[in-house]
Amino acid sequence: MKRRAFITLALSGAAVAVTGCSSSGGARDGDGTGEGGSGAYGYDAASLQERIDSKTVYFEFDSSNIRSEDLPVLDAHASRLAGSGNRVRIEGHCDERGTREYNLALGERRANTVRRYLMSRGVASSQIEVVSYGEERPADPGHNETAWSRNRRAYLDY
Repeated sequence: MKRRAFITLALSGAAVAVTGCSSSGGARDGDGTGEGGSGAYGYDAASLQERIDSKTVYFEFDSSNIRSEDLPVLDAHASRLAGSGNRVRIEGHCDERGTREYNLALGERRANTVRRYLMSRGVASSQIEVVSYGEERPADPGHNETAWSRNRRAYLDY
């Protein structure tokens, strides 16, 4: 088990991507191999379990790279899904900044980044559905950075 965790940790740095919303319409979004965010694996056990239970992965502004702190969350979901036959719908979301069209595309990139990551961890593509809601379903209706950071997310619905 320790060997698998080490391999997972070693590979995870090379297989991630994070997305955010842009008011300019341009994306600084990668191919799913970048690393963003801060504090690699900075959760205690209780906080990590809370994040896993929430089924939510957050993204930085104008990015579709998975943040390093969200890797253990996705690894836990991949472990639950791989080989189970259960299906998951990955919903991509954005904050309110940017055009509707841009945010729909960005939400889709975020959801697809999570999809690719789960597939790299053994989840079959036939188990995964991707949908983008753009800015249409905010988790927080506020109009400030705190609200926007809660709205830049992918949600795993299963």
